[in-house]
Amino acid sequence: MQIDSVCIVGGGSSGWMTAAALSKLCPHLQIALVESPNIKTVGVGESTLGHFNKFLRLLGLKDEDWMPACNATYKNSIRFTNFKTKDSGSFEYPFQRGFDYTGKGDGLQLDAWMEIKAIDPSFDIPFAEFYATSNTLLAKYNKQTKNSDDKLRLFSHDTDTAYHLDAELFGQYLRDTIALPNGVIHIVEDVVGEIRDDTFGAKDRTYVPAIFTDKGTSIEADLFIDCTGFKSRLLGNIAGSQLIPFKNLANDSAWAARIPYGPDKESEMENVTDCTAIENGWVWNIPLWNRIGTGYVYSSRFIDSEGAKEQFLNHLAQKYGADRIEGVQPFQINIKHGRRRRAWVSNIVGIGLSYGFVEPLESTGLLTTHENIIRLSEVLNRRKGWVTRSEIETYNYAAEREVCGFADFVAMHYAYSMRDDTAYWKWCTEINEYDMDMIDCIVRDNRVHATIADSFATGTNLPDLGGVNYILGGLDVKATTLPEVSRMKRHGTYMTDEYYYEIRDNFMKEYNQVVEYVKGLPSNYQYLLENIYGGVDKYVESI
Repeated sequence: MQIDSVCIVGGGSSGWMTAAALSKLCPHLQIALVESPNIKTVGVGESTLGHFNKFLRLLGLKDEDWMPACNATYKNSIRFTNFKTKDSGSFEYPFQRGFDYTGKGDGLQLDAWMEIKAIDPSFDIPFAEFYATSNTLLAKYNKQTKNSDDKLRLFSHDTDTAYHLDAELFGQYLRDTIALPNGVIHIVEDVVGEIRDDTFGAKDRTYVPAIFTDKGTSIEADLFIDCTGFKSRLLGNIAGSQLIPFKNLANDSAWAARIPYGPDKESEMENVTDCTAIENGWVWNIPLWNRIGTGYVYSSRFIDSEGAKEQFLNHLAQKYGADRIEGVQPFQINIKHGRRRRAWVSNIVGIGLSYGFVEPLESTGLLTTHENIIRLSEVLNRRKGWVTRSEIETYNYAAEREVCGFADFVAMHYAYSMRDDTAYWKWCTEINEYDMDMIDCIVRDNRVHATIADSFATGTNLPDLGGVNYILGGLDVKATTLPEVSRMKRHGTYMTDEYYYEIRDNFMKEYNQVVEYVKGLPSNYQYLLENIYGGVDKYVESI
């Protein structure tokens, strides 16, 4: 099929991200975006991962231009608090390629760290600080830099920092600076129906040549992109792509709120997204430039709405003080986790929530959105809009592979927890209904549970699974516990105490130098103020 015209249904961040990217990357397309005047989005702060940098580069966006318009701040890590046990404290998931102090490769860093802890009880360095020292220490001390020398080994500000942002403002920024200037037609009307052409036969192959609005406007297009959120107005309702829930995830609801900064804004503007586990889920903390976004993600199977709201407000009162949250009005969000059976059906593609969603943990919402936008742009560019059935199914495979892999990854955070203090946490760790099909899902290039299970079963060292190892290290999970097994390298060489002491000493020498260097850097707030916000903070007057 030849695609020369595209209609995006739905605005918001996903709609305008799609419009901006296609208008920039696929200039041969005629693009229209239609959105309802009656649907208002409520921003609570959005958190991204390092992958977001690729999307920004494709659009040619510079931090100093777009960040002030979106109240954006930097993010170097995800912090998980009380996920291991009820009062276990925090561990980090930094955005950085780790350094192999073992010199052996093969992903032995996690096992080496645990062996050093075993032979040296005074060694209390967390795994993230051992493996990704630079970025983890930037997160630990809440510092920021655009380091260009070798003081922070393997750290690159351009790839190892992500963002906290107001997603609604980001969508508006892309609308006004890229999409509309590039010729995207903007229609503010309600879509009320469609013209069907069942040339392709079966219901899930129904072709839609046009849609029409409440104002009588008929919009024809070769391809319709569904950005209508959980409603899935086109992909779900018209194309009939079935929603398949993720059985291994319990959370389906959230209470969200906005918190004003206190008098110590500099320390409260952390360069991490903090995720704190509480009775029936977890609470996010996202510091934007103008306020803090927070929310309680929970499971309605274990607590009702009002009970969850009370737990959320109690948590906020303990964190910020009762006086600080007086007048805060939480609002509820329903979460529909799962994926549509197919992301692209005939001439309808779902982008964002209309296709699938895992849950807010690990910030995969915007990630799957911009990654699918990039994939779609590649397909539409490959032969200037000529698309075959094979290419559509390849797109479907890639979208499914990614979202299922992230669902499996997110489920790990609960499944390997040691919490059992509530019925919710007992379900997560003891009853969790794992869909065995998930065993074959992939995160990046690695099978998650299959690889971990294989290490447990065979007694071999865990390979380097990227971010997975930060979670396993934070939850104190290791493949083997017996020295006779864990100290055997894969080809059979036995690792002695001296080997691990040497690793420890080499690490500590560099670690102490990095600590001193990081402590002398500007705070995250000061760096943003001077380099992004032009030395002016108009919000500090209200504190």
